Parts: sequence; C-alpha cells; structure tokens
Amino acid sequence: MKPSSCALFFLFAFIASSAKAQVVLDAAGDFVTNGGTYYILPYIWALGGGLGLAATGNETSPLSVVQSAFEVDNGLPWRIACPLRILHVPTNSSLEFLSVEGKVPESVPLPSRWSFVEGENGNKTVKISGFENPMTGWFKIQQVNGWAYKIVFCPVNGDPCGDLGISKDDKGNRLLVINDDDPLNVVFLKAESKSEKVSQV
Repeated sequence: MKPSSCALFFLFAFIASSAKAQVVLDAAGDFVTNGGTYYILPYIWALGGGLGLAATGNETSPLSVVQSAFEVDNGLPWRIACPLRILHVPTNSSLEFLSVEGKVPESVPLPSRWSFVEGENGNKTVKISGFENPMTGWFKIQQVNGWAYKIVFCPVNGDPCGDLGISKDDKGNRLLVINDDDPLNVVFLKAESKSEKVSQV
C-alpha cells in the first residue's frame, strides 16, 4: 500500500468510528497517551502475565507476540499510536502497536509494529515486522467494562473484525490470535522508564 493510500485508509477508519469513540483509560484511571508506552496485561491477574515476544516455529529471532505464562512478568512495553495528531488514544479508532527501541532483543528489526501473518498451520497470529505479505488492516481498542478492554483487528478486505485472544502452540507458547469465543481482556499499565526491562518470554 502506497504511503498516501495508507494515510487515507487510516483517516477513513478513524472518521468512520469517531462518533462512538471514548478515551482509553490505563490501569491507574488516567488517559492513555497517544504515542505513550504501556505494558499490556490481562484484566484478571491469575490468567498469566503481559505481552512480550518469543521465537516460535522456525523463527530464529523472537518475532511472535505472545503472553507470558508468569503473572509477575509484565512482558514488554509497547508504544500505542493513533496516526492522527491527537493527544489521547480513543476507543474504536485505528491504532498501531509498536516495539520500543532499546526494550527488545537486538536481533529484532526496528521499527517493528504488530501485524497479522498466516502461519505454517494456516492460523493467523500477531507478529512484528520481518514477515512478507502480512494481512492489511488496523487494530483498535474496545472497552469491555471499567478499565478492561479488548484489542480488535479489522482486515481491509471487508472481513469482519476479530477479537484478539490466546492460543497455545505445541510448545506451550501463548500466541496472540483471533479468538472471538474467548477474547483476552486487558488493562494498560503505563511503563515507567526506570523500571522498563527487556522481556523475552
């Protein structure tokens, strides 16, 4: 997709949903800042840790977005960005989730953003930059209740948007996939620079 077409695509996606948009709140009840960095954690604490990266399948670098199995592991900080110049992140509007420089292993290409890629078994999973022919579309955040949210992927081909959830592979990795039957409800914890650490799950 050409840059100009991409910009128009995101603008259309934003305008189409802006009437229903509200500002996303973080775990402290503050507005999520556009371009800010946050840990993405399960709303229910006992369901594992935050979202990080792992090498799955034949990958030689950690390119798959996965959930940590350990509740005490916040995972990686992710930059949440809306393409429009607005101060805070709205619900139901096109977003990008990007890796933070210096917070990912050196083998990971930068800049890296989430995308959906079809795996060897036909399952579509969330990866970061480094794969050919990713699905074209956008992510958005929808409120579930209070400070609980779910992340949704909307393909540009007109297929219905899908809720992101977890699916385990044969090695126990908790892959981030489309799972409308059991979406992962999350909270956003603001990443403090003094405590940010690289987390390779």
